Amino acid sequence: MKLFKNIALLALVTAAASSCAVHDPFADRMDLGQVLPTVSWELGSSNVKAGGSVSFKGKYYTSSDREIDHSEVWTMITRNGEAKATSRLTTKLSYTKTVTTNDTVRTASLVKSYPHSMAEWDGYEYILTSDFPVSSTLAPVQWTNPNDFDEDKFNQYYPSTFRDEFKQTIVNYLTKDSTYYDDLRNVYIKYDFTAEQFEQLNAKYGLDMPTVTESSGKGGKSDAWFVTDEVDHYYYITIDEAGVKTEHEIATKADAPAGVPEDKIFEVYKSSPWVFSRYNDDTGSRVNSVRREYMPYWKELIELIPFTSWIYNTTDKNYSIDFTRRYVLVPYFRVYDTEGKMGTDTETKLVEIN
Repeated sequence: MKLFKNIALLALVTAAASSCAVHDPFADRMDLGQVLPTVSWELGSSNVKAGGSVSFKGKYYTSSDREIDHSEVWTMITRNGEAKATSRLTTKLSYTKTVTTNDTVRTASLVKSYPHSMAEWDGYEYILTSDFPVSSTLAPVQWTNPNDFDEDKFNQYYPSTFRDEFKQTIVNYLTKDSTYYDDLRNVYIKYDFTAEQFEQLNAKYGLDMPTVTESSGKGGKSDAWFVTDEVDHYYYITIDEAGVKTEHEIATKADAPAGVPEDKIFEVYKSSPWVFSRYNDDTGSRVNSVRREYMPYWKELIELIPFTSWIYNTTDKNYSIDFTRRYVLVPYFRVYDTEGKMGTDTETKLVEIN
């Protein structure tokens, strides 16, 4: 009985194995052992001018029982772009915003076909010496430091969010704290704000800020934003459990609370109302900053400056923008036999268009 069971099991395994061989899913889907043309090629150059052509030498052969019908060149087109703008209203803050793009603008498409009769047999393989065209529409584009700002070009070349993102970054740098105090002061002095803009913000914030529009000269904006060496009052610092420092301003040294050493009471110098100009023991020198309660005013004021004014270079009389766009071809060489079987070179080649 045991022997009978073993024989039956062996028969079942054999039947299963035979079934797998007959219904092999790979064999059902693939043309096993198909012969394809063997192909390679060389480009005459990896750089070409738009509207020109790329020379090449194609090499191919196939088995003795097959015949070549023709060959083809296909190309895929990729586009590389870079858009930049640089702030010119700031000096200590050197800010350039850059956006790069890299995308495929056309998938592989047939460019030119070559009859097999064009190729010559060299005793080992067929040699095809020819070229393929490059469209003139693929010429590079460059727009750098123009003397006049072209709104249409900018909208065509730059992302729609570029100018707002550029402005907001600059404004945030200048008004987050007083790291760029000098730049904020220079922007206020150099840019031509109107008296109406000052008046509107004064009314909104309940302030009495200067409404002068002249950059310099007696009574100008450079006089409005001032600091002196005259001691006006004093301050001392407390540090809480979290390590947060707080500066307390007092009229005289005698107004300091008990326990504050005299050498930890520092001078505050006479300056514009929004400026906190004082001696700093950490640096051993004067430190100037914008008082926190005034910073929203200055932030809203410089947000009124248009993008083009931020990037205008007053020295060179041009706009600090730089846009480039270049195209790259990815060509393929394909050879077909009379049965429609296709062979191709597997090495990736690139052609830069200039």
